[in-house]
Amino acid sequence: MRGRLRALAAAAAIVAVAALAGCVAPAGGARIVVARFGNATADPVVVSLTGLTPGEDVVLRATASTTAGTWTSRALYAVPPSGRVDLSSQQPITAPYVRPDAAAPFWSMSGPSLSQSQLERAWAEGPVQVELTAEQQGARAAVARVPRTPLSAQSVERVVTVDSLARAADPTSAAAPAGAGLSADQTQALRAGTLFSPLPTLVHPRPGVVLIDGDDDAASGAFAARRIAAIGFPVLMLPAFGPEGQIPGSAALSVEAFDAARAWLARDPGVDPDHIIVYGTGRAAPLALWFAASEPQTVYGAIAASGPTAELCASSSGAPTLLNEGRPVPCASPNSRIADTPILPLNRIPGPLLLACGTADEQLPSACEWTRAGADERGARALGETLIAPGSAHELSAPPMLPIGLDGLPPATAQATEDARVAFWSRVTALLEGAIGP
Repeated sequence: MRGRLRALAAAAAIVAVAALAGCVAPAGGARIVVARFGNATADPVVVSLTGLTPGEDVVLRATASTTAGTWTSRALYAVPPSGRVDLSSQQPITAPYVRPDAAAPFWSMSGPSLSQSQLERAWAEGPVQVELTAEQQGARAAVARVPRTPLSAQSVERVVTVDSLARAADPTSAAAPAGAGLSADQTQALRAGTLFSPLPTLVHPRPGVVLIDGDDDAASGAFAARRIAAIGFPVLMLPAFGPEGQIPGSAALSVEAFDAARAWLARDPGVDPDHIIVYGTGRAAPLALWFAASEPQTVYGAIAASGPTAELCASSSGAPTLLNEGRPVPCASPNSRIADTPILPLNRIPGPLLLACGTADEQLPSACEWTRAGADERGARALGETLIAPGSAHELSAPPMLPIGLDGLPPATAQATEDARVAFWSRVTALLEGAIGP
């Protein structure tokens, strides 16, 4: 967003030269200046070039080395008489983005086609080294190397087993510790979810997040959970669909599994049990809203992006996405018109709610219609709780600064999606910080 870029540029002007990182000044005086506001892969940066030959175009390249391959971007800028190119205010001649953006070389990179697990290892779990180069008249004029620490470095990850959730539900249970006498593969089969605890360890309890992971792309729970933990809040991630923690033979999440997970998280000493937030990624967005609206005594608020605001069936045949005591929770046909579909009673949610959508959502073209219907159901409070991102594609809830989920999008759409990510995570941070009790 332009306001964000102006703010970062202004901040960069105030930061002392000693605080700038990743600057190399080769012969001739040209250099790339990178002001970093944190070292993690999702933290913002401000890039500018100085000491260039005026009147000669400059090629700015970014190359990121990861554990799963290399990502690159290329942009061409005209060099004004000052010899300075400020990415926060100057539009490129050609680039995979269309407007000024101080951080564009980082998020606009493209790379190899990877599986979801490889993508997560590269951009959520592993370190990244980004090299920026400036070229004029075919010769390298300046270089800057920017190391980026992984999102995983800002939290501690712990497997949560089905057995531990059962003991939380029944503290008098004498069940043996999960995994006792079992192989590693058998222990993995008992996995119900994953807890991400912030670093450093919390001194006072804070709102906790139950993240229902329904996505397998850039906005997946593996990225979102680590991002939330990085900003200081404990997260318990549950799979929405699949065998882990689910009723045997079913692909639907059970109410009992969620309730056990929420109760388990509420017992964590770093969690305020009165301020549990539920967040649904991708296809799990309506599940998060269902739990927040149906269990207001125990769920304080909710976050949902790019998904329906009604409980829809998994298919037109009526396959459920949620089970309660083994019985399907009523759901509407995904083929029904929004006007004919019962919207979840979002006005029942006692605390904050964040709904978000992109107007250029290619996976769910009706995403913003669903968002508006949910906002209408929410009522007056929805005005400050709804983000409708102009021009953004589906993956608007992926962490900012990461070149994931943007490949193949037109440059304007990719940039609008990155702008939406910045706005979305700013609102997530404000929502969680606002939920901190006295």
